[in-house]
Amino acid sequence: MIDSLGDVGVILADAKPAGLARLYRNLDLNMVYQPEEQAIDVTACPGVDSACVRGRTQALFLRLKLS
Repeated sequence: MIDSLGDVGVILADAKPAGLARLYRNLDLNMVYQPEEQAIDVTACPGVDSACVRGRTQALFLRLKLS
């Protein structure tokens, strides 16, 4: 699956909007700001690109506290 995303390190280091947008789209990245908690909820639901596994794996969730 990670191979299908390309060279993630180069994409992040370049920080070009088009490359980042493509990476975020492929990861199905979703960010929601929670103003009352001053936090950002980040969810990624990367698709599986494998003949052995079908469909999506479980979503990855992270909460970032802003302070």
